[in-house]
Order: sequence, then C-alpha cells, then structure tokens
Amino acid sequence: MTRVVLLGAKGMLGTDLVATTPDSVQMVPFGRSELDVTDSNAVTRVLDEARPDWVVNASAYTQVDRAETEYATALAVNGTAVTLLGQLCATRRVRLVHFSTDYVFRGDATRPYQEDDPVDPLNAYGRSKLAGEHGLAGSGARSLVLRTQWLYGLGGTSFPRTMWNRALKRSPTRVVDDQRGRPTYTVDLARAVWQLIGHDAHGVYHIASAGEQASWFDVATAVFAAAGVTSLLSACATADYPTAAPRPAYSVMDTSRLARETGITLPAWRPALEQFLKVLAAESRSAAPAH
Repeated sequence: MTRVVLLGAKGMLGTDLVATTPDSVQMVPFGRSELDVTDSNAVTRVLDEARPDWVVNASAYTQVDRAETEYATALAVNGTAVTLLGQLCATRRVRLVHFSTDYVFRGDATRPYQEDDPVDPLNAYGRSKLAGEHGLAGSGARSLVLRTQWLYGLGGTSFPRTMWNRALKRSPTRVVDDQRGRPTYTVDLARAVWQLIGHDAHGVYHIASAGEQASWFDVATAVFAAAGVTSLLSACATADYPTAAPRPAYSVMDTSRLARETGITLPAWRPALEQFLKVLAAESRSAAPAH
C-alpha cells in the first residue's frame, strides 16, 4: 500500500485526484483550510505524523491577473512553500509530485515547447511558478514536476464552465483567437498522475490533452456548439481584450517525452471536452425547475 499526502485536495485538480485514487493508495488529503502550505511548522508536523511515501502538491496560487499586484502572496505559495516542501521531502526520503505551468515560457516559439527549452515568464504568476521549479530542483528531493496547461474540471471555475454558463444564459460573447495551447481535463490528468506514481517517475514532463493545438476561441466554439448557440460567439484579438497580466501567445507543449519514456498520452482534448460538457448538461437538467 502506497501512502500519499495530497495538498490542495479540495481544488479543481485535487478533487479529481481524490476521486480517482487507486485501491493501492492510502490517501491522506488536506484542503487549504486544513493545512496552509506556507506554514512550515504545520507542513513539517503533517509529514512527520503521516509518514507518506509520496506527497502530491496540488496546492497553488492561480489568480493570474491578481498576481501582478499580489506577487508576494503568489511567490509564498508557488515558490517559497514549494522549495521548503522539497527540502522536507528530501530529508525524509519522500517522493514529491508538483504541478507547474506553460506560463514559464515566453510564448514566442514556432513549435511546441519541449522540457529543456529556455524559460522566460511573461507575467508574475509565471515567475512565481518558475521559482517553485527552481527551488524544487535545488532541494535534493526526488521529484516529478508536471508542466500542464489550460486546466478545467468538475470542481471549481474554469474557462469551459464559464463559457457553458454564458451559452445557457444566451449571452453574446467575444473570445480571443490568437492565444494557442491545448485545454486539459483534470480527470484525465489525475488518472495519469496515479500511473506515473505507480511507475515511480521523476524529472520534468510536459503533460496536456492530445489533439491539435487550439485557441481559446476554438474551445469556446466547441462549448457553444454543444449548447446550440454558436451565433452568439465571436472572435477577437488579445489586443482587444486587455488583462492585467500578459499571456503567452503560443504555449503549445510537446508531450512526446512523456509518451516515449512512460507510455502515457492523455486523450485528445475534443472528446475529453465533450465528456465534460455532458456532465455539465446533466447538471443543468437536474437543476432546472420542474414544469
């Protein structure tokens, strides 16, 4: 039986990690209200009491725009706490899974980003996540760093869920069509994490849904089509939709190393999104008032 401490257990990814936990894993989950990852004494106490084989760190500061003015907070969670966690795991010989982001790249590439491509974040959130990667690399921990992107899932808010709600409300919507990546379903990601733990994988890997690269407009089009209201959707440029934090224009990630070294490939994003939308449609039907 593998004993796993999960941090961020009540977040979007954490929820699916809990839901997909294999029978061979004894899960010890902690939500943010139960364990503050920036509290070094509390984290130390948890590791000493739980004595896990693995720690899976699904906790993160993810408010990309707010990070521009709350960088100290973002860095405390995404950088400093991760560095300390790595050091604590290293001294206890505990393996560690950590999640990073496509936002560590600048976004000016002309081909999908590979794991050893130069990093140069455009925004404060990306810098905070890169600080966590660097801290973990220097901690001495046996770690598995999974860079992923454009996450959506059944727990919490996400771009597809927001688009679905706008489609149901028949709200005219403009979406940028000049930022490219691939949306990733947290259910698929969570299942892959458990496989990787089973393989005792370590190192840095890019992991995202398979399929062709997409723009946010492509994703929104799939959602609005499922709701039958594509006429309400229109495309715009990033310049037409300014945000506090700049976004990389191109952050498609090359996941071939993961496939080659572990045999793991996530499902293509379109059928994965269709599965997610089926769940949302069922939720909408069950929430509708009876006539």
